[in-house]
Amino acid sequence: MSVNPARAAVVLTTNRPTVSKIEVPYHDEAYEMLISWVCSQPFAQSARASLVKVDHKSSADVNGPIKKKPLHYSPCNGRSFFWHNGRLFMFTRNRTQEQFGFTREEVTLSYFGRNPKVLRELFSECRRHYMRLVENKICVFEHQGDAWKLSKSRSKRDIATVVIKKETKKMLLDDVADFLNPQTRSWYCTRSLPYQRGYLFYGLPGTGKSSFSISIAGLFGLDLYVLSIPSLSDQSLKTLFADLPQQCVVLLEDVDAVGLTREQDADMDASPGGNPRKSDKKVSLSTVLNVLDGIGSSEGRVLIVTTNHIERLDPALIRPGRVDMKVEFQLADRDMINQLFFFIYGPKPSNDVNYNESRSSISQGEKDCVVQNGELHQLAQEFAAKIPESEFSPAEIMSFLLANKHSPVRAVAGVGDWMERNREEGKRALRTNSWALDANDESDDN
Repeated sequence: MSVNPARAAVVLTTNRPTVSKIEVPYHDEAYEMLISWVCSQPFAQSARASLVKVDHKSSADVNGPIKKKPLHYSPCNGRSFFWHNGRLFMFTRNRTQEQFGFTREEVTLSYFGRNPKVLRELFSECRRHYMRLVENKICVFEHQGDAWKLSKSRSKRDIATVVIKKETKKMLLDDVADFLNPQTRSWYCTRSLPYQRGYLFYGLPGTGKSSFSISIAGLFGLDLYVLSIPSLSDQSLKTLFADLPQQCVVLLEDVDAVGLTREQDADMDASPGGNPRKSDKKVSLSTVLNVLDGIGSSEGRVLIVTTNHIERLDPALIRPGRVDMKVEFQLADRDMINQLFFFIYGPKPSNDVNYNESRSSISQGEKDCVVQNGELHQLAQEFAAKIPESEFSPAEIMSFLLANKHSPVRAVAGVGDWMERNREEGKRALRTNSWALDANDESDDN
């Protein structure tokens, strides 16, 4: 129930109670815990000053309609008084605009009483509420400046839905499980070894590197911290690594596109005195190497580095100790093509097809996804036999199957034409890139 601020002011003036207060840093996850709880309380709906946003984070029921652009309200720029369990509290939230477009918030929770334990008990309730919201979800953190901020919570992706070589999948999952075992941590500690693990996933685009990284975080109940190196400085990278939790997945994607080379460290700007001064616009390779295995490197983290071009990486970046296991993600072989086919047309997906008959554009003749097991196996063999091994990525094949998700027969019949179109598009893209390179060469010569 909400409290009249005037009445609260009278109580404060007359009785002069001791006020206990907790300040909540904006970039800390405790902020998300408090705000999510506050927004679920009745007093938040009657706040005179509110912040309204289109709610992009909430997920609709998978069996229900999606509400387009739902609105989310929360108290803003002011104080809200409320009673909880017979005690009077005050929630204060102020927003200010920082440089570079970032928003800074100051949030405090106050209790009109002498016992600070009451505030901690309320925060424990906020935490329980928040943990229920993120149950079976992956919390994805991105950086704002030199601080981590929760960007979204996404549903966990079943590791079985990521199609890569079975042997590779088993090897990786067994290795991560062994590393996260509490006995392994004790083993590292007794030998004074840094308790951390690093993986390099390399291969062509669409082979499942990022999808598998996200699935690992979900499978083992870890938060995911995503780094974008081009937007960082040396100091911000050091600060971000120092603020990582003890167990998490750190994802450093497409590191080949960053240009981390020793030549970059040698690229200096001349200072007024004539001495070389390293530019602070980009992260240096030496700083990246230091945060990965230096004194300040975080304990217990699982580092995953992904790249499309392993040959472009400096050997120092992926040497043992920084990267413990290098794994190639390959184009689809016969077994992976079969896995993809059964994933789309297997018993569970085919039997769960639900749609509104009056609005669906799928005709009854096209809806032949429910087939007998024997027929499905035969169709899968025909489909896999038509696609050459190691020519197409799993993502490309998945995209084609999704376009024919209601008809395995149509997928088998049309895969030949699809391959020809893909090959022709690849040739055109190659010619375009070649012309662009030739034009650049000519301009350089001039």
